[in-house]
Amino acid sequence: MTTVHHVGNDVIDLRDPAIADHHQRSRFVERVCTPEEVARVAASDDANRLLWTLFAAKEAGFKVVAKLTPGIAFSPRRFVVDAQCTDVTHDDVRLWLEVTQEQDWVHAIAGQGTGAPLWAVERRQPSIGESAAARDLAVRVAADHLGLDRRALIVERVTDERFRDDLGPPRLLHEGEPLELDLSLSHDGPWVACALLGQETPAASD
Repeated sequence: MTTVHHVGNDVIDLRDPAIADHHQRSRFVERVCTPEEVARVAASDDANRLLWTLFAAKEAGFKVVAKLTPGIAFSPRRFVVDAQCTDVTHDDVRLWLEVTQEQDWVHAIAGQGTGAPLWAVERRQPSIGESAAARDLAVRVAADHLGLDRRALIVERVTDERFRDDLGPPRLLHEGEPLELDLSLSHDGPWVACALLGQETPAASD
C-alpha cells in the first residue's frame, strides 16, 4: 500500500519594495510570529530576511496542512518554525523543512516522510503569467527527473468543495493519469517555484 506524503513550498521576492520595512511593523510581526520568533526577528542582523524566511516556512507548512485538513484558514502564528529552520509544527503535525536563501529570494519547502523533494526556482518570462509559468516549471522538473515526454504531462486542479476556493490542490498527470508525486506550486513577483515529493511504497516482506 502506497503511503501518501504531502509537500508544500513558498517563494518570496525579497526585492519587492512593498515588503522592505515589514520587520519594523510590530503589529504585522506579532501577527505572523510566535513570541519566540518575534524575539529572533528583533535580534537578527537581517530582520527583514528572517521575517520573510519564517513567513515562507509557515506558508509552505500551511500548504501541507491544508491538504490534510481541507478548508483550514491560514493563521501564521499557529505554525512554529524551529530556530534552525529545519522543521515547522502546526498543533500535532510536525513537518520537515528545507530553506534556500539567495540574494533576491527565499524559498521554503515543508513535507512529510523521509523522501527528498524535487524542486526548482526560476525567473519567469514577463510574457508568461505567474500560474502558467509555475505549472510549466513543474512539468519540466517532473519530465527531466522521470524521463517522460513533457507533452504528455499536465498540471490540473479539480473542483473540490472541501477547499476554500472550491478547487483541490494541483496535481500532475501523465497521459491523463495522476502520477504518484505530490505537487506544490508558488510564485511571487518575477519568481516561480515548484516542489514535488514521491510517494513511498513499503517493501514487501520475505
